[in-house]
Amino acid sequence: MRHVKILELLEEGEKSEEEITEKLGMPKLEVRKFLLRLAEQGKIESFQKDGKIYWKIKEKKPEEEKFKYIG
Repeated sequence: MRHVKILELLEEGEKSEEEITEKLGMPKLEVRKFLLRLAEQGKIESFQKDGKIYWKIKEKKPEEEKFKYIG
């Protein structure tokens, strides 16, 4: 359920790992584990801004939606 809380937080907009850790009151290593797992699943992505790493919900390209059921 913690990964859901992270996704809900990122639905509000981009956040740094520190912001997520602070808002959820979770240990930093645990937050990082969930962030990396969500990124592997293609749900979120990271980017760098002002020397910090931020996380956001991954934007889906139209092609990804079109072919998501092809396996």
